[in-house]
Amino acid sequence: MATSAKFSLKLLVDEKRNKVVLAEADQDFVDVLISLLSLPMGKIAKLLENHKDLQTVLACYQNLNRSVADMGIEHFETEACKSMLQSPKSPYAIHCRKLKLNMGDTDATKFFICSSYFSEDSTCGDVYSNYNTSTCRCGSTMSFKVFISEKDQVDEDIGNSADGVFVKCRSSFIVTDDLKVSVNSIGVIMNVLNDLGYTDFSDLQETLLDIGIEEVRTLLGCFFTSETPLTCAFLRKPWMTRELKMQSAHAQNTVEPCSAFSVKVFVRKFDKEILYAECNEDFVDALLSVLIFPLELVCSLSNILGCVENLCGSPCRKASVSNFYQVPDYYSCSNNNMFGYLPSPSPVYECFVPRKSSDSWSCELARQIKFTMELFIIGGDIVKMSPNNPKVTSGSSSRCDTGFMKKNTKFIVSNDLSISPMNSFSTVGLLKKMQVNISDLEEHQISISRAELISIVRASLVSSSALTNGLSNLLVKKPKEET
Repeated sequence: MATSAKFSLKLLVDEKRNKVVLAEADQDFVDVLISLLSLPMGKIAKLLENHKDLQTVLACYQNLNRSVADMGIEHFETEACKSMLQSPKSPYAIHCRKLKLNMGDTDATKFFICSSYFSEDSTCGDVYSNYNTSTCRCGSTMSFKVFISEKDQVDEDIGNSADGVFVKCRSSFIVTDDLKVSVNSIGVIMNVLNDLGYTDFSDLQETLLDIGIEEVRTLLGCFFTSETPLTCAFLRKPWMTRELKMQSAHAQNTVEPCSAFSVKVFVRKFDKEILYAECNEDFVDALLSVLIFPLELVCSLSNILGCVENLCGSPCRKASVSNFYQVPDYYSCSNNNMFGYLPSPSPVYECFVPRKSSDSWSCELARQIKFTMELFIIGGDIVKMSPNNPKVTSGSSSRCDTGFMKKNTKFIVSNDLSISPMNSFSTVGLLKKMQVNISDLEEHQISISRAELISIVRASLVSSSALTNGLSNLLVKKPKEET
């Protein structure tokens, strides 16, 4: 990450109200602003975790991150599954590396094939993986690194003399306090001022700021605490807490009902707080999937972050990146497809395989390999290399519905989305930690479908009581026991 990059941001401030009216920004800053929408939620939680003022923002996502880190490899389908969740990949990582300031994944995407692929007696499949812990059908590790150019990875030009990376023109822009972005013009400024009730500039003061990585990180955190994130971030206004207005399950269920998860929840009687849930791996697969979802996708599901929705709807975005709903297709599984994201298909590449293997052979993959005279002299074949499913173990059929966690595993999920494999130690330890009288607990068996999952996602963005706020409508009042 280019930590030394700085932007000049001109703020128009109402000093009496201690409020940012609007900001004038260049194309580089707006490109970075829009790029924040492409970041996976797990990455955003890590960016905010060590911020001195924002450590409690996205607490549920930080707990999901810690849960993945703390669980042993034996609880995941493959070793790659843990890596996939700990370092979520974005289809727009290459785009972000073209920015003046990259808040996303700074490491280039890696590609691997089987270490035995070029052996004369090879039984390997013609596949590649983005994870060096994946296993080939021959049983060997796919640890042989191969090169693919960035141009072949994205198959498009990113940024040019006319456009930015994510914005469609090189201009200065007006950004309002609630993140509405427009191309700079006198008319836009007049409209913003008129809408806010200003007739002149007598109460307004211009302020010039140098914005770097820490300021952008602060602004990102304010997306989740305020509908006026510019004021919140740059005028050091006290952090505000959003009011959680839960929608009814009927209002959220915009698609036909689909598969549901059966979950047992334990509720404290006097305040109806869900302390924890016992569940199978399918529900955990769904919860952990939100770590890899881009902010824009989560925003579209939750309908609770108005300022982020304004940024998503900016007319300045290029048509090719008009939304960030895509997730790499190897994350897809039957337990998370109800969220309605768009799998980004991994390309099929070509690879030249020499007839005689050589330790000095430098393997490259490309969308299309030209059969040059050099390759003709070497002798060999051009083969198609398909993407490997890193969630599938060696010798298994390549099932796209395979999840992240081991099948037939039981888990405990706490109210704040801390997850642990279920065993006597974790269960007893949890009860001791909560200091709950057993007689104060109620047990409920509930069914969680798409509407309830989205309700949990909404709650997790602005609350540390995700299960209680997300599932309380499912709790059936138990009849009083006869004495």
